[in-house]
Amino acid sequence: MVGVASHFPKAGVVAYPSIKIRALQAFIAVYEEQSFSRAAERENTTQSGMSTQVKGLELVLGVPLLVRERKRFALTPAGEIIYREGQAILKALMATEKAVQEMRGAVAGLVRFGMIPSLTRSVLIPALHQFQSQFPDVELSLLEEYSFSLMRRVLDGELDFALVPSTDLPAGLTGTYVGRDCEMLVSGAAAGIGTPHLAPIPLQALSGCRLIVPSRLNVRRKHIDTLLNTHGVHLAEMLEMDGMLATLEMIGATDWVAILPSAICHPDKAGTVRRLNPIKDPPISLDYVLVEKAEMAAPRAARLLADCLVAHVAVILADWDDLPIADPERHYQKP
Repeated sequence: MVGVASHFPKAGVVAYPSIKIRALQAFIAVYEEQSFSRAAERENTTQSGMSTQVKGLELVLGVPLLVRERKRFALTPAGEIIYREGQAILKALMATEKAVQEMRGAVAGLVRFGMIPSLTRSVLIPALHQFQSQFPDVELSLLEEYSFSLMRRVLDGELDFALVPSTDLPAGLTGTYVGRDCEMLVSGAAAGIGTPHLAPIPLQALSGCRLIVPSRLNVRRKHIDTLLNTHGVHLAEMLEMDGMLATLEMIGATDWVAILPSAICHPDKAGTVRRLNPIKDPPISLDYVLVEKAEMAAPRAARLLADCLVAHVAVILADWDDLPIADPERHYQKP
């Protein structure tokens, strides 16, 4: 007699639903992207395939996970559980795989990371010099862009991590606090506004100035506009410019001024080309965070590079602690 395998559970055996990893990935991607087509592009598959995976997951669990609310997807109570626990499951699986791979040899591989221009000017060179001297087999790929673009690329899996200003993070990303920066009024050393270099200056001193500001795509722009309006600062002229280095060059050669984070100003601490004045009344702060994809475990090389960069950010920020308006509650920590 030929035995026939039964598709039904034996008596007394409880059959539990089988959740597939691919279905979890599809469900998480659809919710985070709020679109089957964008999720399919992110996961390098077809839109119909994503739909099939999500529907299959709902059938296995016997409950709906996503509902349409005002042209967007919302999570059902069951969906919230699957989304939260699914991220943890995927991250744990990737961490396990990476841990086994890393047992086979020295720290190596490609690390893709992103930084905002405010940090690259002062932090990048000393950090990379230290890291590459310790881990010469690691290949590095840096993308310098503004925060929204960098967060998008981390979410799409194009970057292992990014250092950006603190803001509302899209679903699917986690952020680790790095440090708090203070904003400076930056002016040309020759055409400065009259206040001595490194002396604190009230925001009202910007009245009548020609101010370079970032475009509205930059997370700092809204905060600057709010402060200027709240304190009744009337500018002579305003110019939108997103190129940090171009902004610094223009300031050094003209009477234009800008509000910039102290980190990018660190090479100008001597005041020979540009004059720096910490802004007070009110002081303006800016927090930096390290963002990563929530369900992905970073490779060891990426974790080590992130530690190195964060340590050098702390060194640069701490170098301003002797200023009269230094924030006594600034803290720096590794991710």
